[in-house]
Amino acid sequence: MSITNTHADYDKHIKTWNKLDDVCDGQEVIKSKKETYLKKPELFDSVKDPCGNKRYGEYLHRAIFPGVTGRTLASHIGLAFGKAPVFNRPDELEYLDRNADGAGRSIYQCSQRAIRLVNRNYRCGVYVDYPATTPSRNKAEERLKGDFPMIHIIKSGAIEDWDYIVVGNQKKLSLVKIMESYKVRDGFDVSTKERYRILRLEDAGAGSFIYTVQLYEKNDKGEWIEGDVFIPTDYHGQSWEYIPFTFCGAVDNSEEISTPPLYELATMELSYYASTADVEESAFIVGQPTLCFPSITHEQYDMVKESGAGVGSRSGIPTDAKFIQAEKNGLAYERMNDKWNQMKELGARLIEVGSANKTATQADNDSSIQHSVLSLVVANVSEAFTNALRWCAKFAMPNHDLKVDELSFTIAQDFNKPKYDATRSKLIYEACLAGELPMYVWYHYEQTGTFPEDKWGDIVKQIEQRNDGTVEA
Repeated sequence: MSITNTHADYDKHIKTWNKLDDVCDGQEVIKSKKETYLKKPELFDSVKDPCGNKRYGEYLHRAIFPGVTGRTLASHIGLAFGKAPVFNRPDELEYLDRNADGAGRSIYQCSQRAIRLVNRNYRCGVYVDYPATTPSRNKAEERLKGDFPMIHIIKSGAIEDWDYIVVGNQKKLSLVKIMESYKVRDGFDVSTKERYRILRLEDAGAGSFIYTVQLYEKNDKGEWIEGDVFIPTDYHGQSWEYIPFTFCGAVDNSEEISTPPLYELATMELSYYASTADVEESAFIVGQPTLCFPSITHEQYDMVKESGAGVGSRSGIPTDAKFIQAEKNGLAYERMNDKWNQMKELGARLIEVGSANKTATQADNDSSIQHSVLSLVVANVSEAFTNALRWCAKFAMPNHDLKVDELSFTIAQDFNKPKYDATRSKLIYEACLAGELPMYVWYHYEQTGTFPEDKWGDIVKQIEQRNDGTVEA
């Protein structure tokens, strides 16, 4: 079997993933793909332009790709990070706040990238690696090495193959093949090369397994050459019995693949893009008045053909003429508007005039539709990153068996921004004056539109302290 072989599910979904990537990247990318997303009508062929390329170029230029899917994705990321994620970690993993993937992205930026990829392609990979190094004898030696475990977010199109084995009653990841691209600089010349990173779980006998890493690179002849097998070890120098890699998906964190959350919206936007091209083409052809000669002789026709027919007081024409105008046909335009409304119904977060006319119930329903999908994505990313943190701790710490409040990463799922209510504020103020709530509760509501997240026991304690005179009212 060749190293370039790919998984059957990869072959099935790679075109969809690429299409979603192009749509989210916007108009420049979509138009650069030309007939991939905007077919050339056969009627464009003519005697002067046999292949219709010139007219198609104008057709493509007038088409409009609004970028709804990309802006919807960006708005979803903004919603998910409207509140800062809760990141519990020991001091040994403090570096993740600044550089979690080795490329300068913090753990917050890495999680944003994961949400973006899951929305685009249904899933991504979360992988933790550590440089080949000997175990450190103390913390000082560890700091001198500058070696840290890193969290890598792998897009679905780069994970070309994977496999599982069943051990007892557990399903274990046994193979992951990742395509990597890297830059090679020779003076001022830069070239891009590719290599495969193979993560394996190899049988060590007696029911135990060893996690290994191997690189495959091309030689000068273009042949794939195996690199050395590397056996990663944890803080104590022990080999791993599983691969520190997990899939992170829109529904669950398994290897199963389904439809990306933004697929329907992206498909509708591509259809809208084609409709705009047809509407603009129609408007260009029949939108201007056309000069018409109802009765013209052969001699007059030859004259007009040779010198043209001028319009206006400075030049005349050798016969009676009139202007004709095509009747308005709004079918194509109406169909285009229908697609625009369908995109909004599919969850596109657009700013439109008149949107405030929706009732509160309608707005809540629209919000819940898109947020239910985003909430599930956010929950899966939070779980995948919490697992990755435990793998980082196993690489970098003598004890990685930590509690949730000591080691976890949780992205908030409350996406609806609170709305200030003057009536509620008045009721809170009156409750504070009556001694039923601390005054700071009202102050917090005035500032944020939300109640403080204190436990009821803490609030009761503050009321008692105020009544005792230990805390100023």
